[in-house]
Amino acid sequence: MDEKKKEEAFKEEKSIKTSPEGESEEKYANKEENPLRRAKIQKLKELIEKGEYKVSPEDIAEKMLEFFKKNRD
Repeated sequence: MDEKKKEEAFKEEKSIKTSPEGESEEKYANKEENPLRRAKIQKLKELIEKGEYKVSPEDIAEKMLEFFKKNRD
């Protein structure tokens, strides 16, 4: 995926994302401006692009279960 498409996808994702756990949108936006958070995100993006980012299937399953339990209604 070229850089322009990545940027467009990021903008689209950001525009539809809601703030987690009822936090105000302003508070959520400030988290994204944190330099340490930005550095961590950049490092993760680089690892993903290189194909070096590994996720444990157990971690994914656990997070999925948490999500579905929380949103069972």
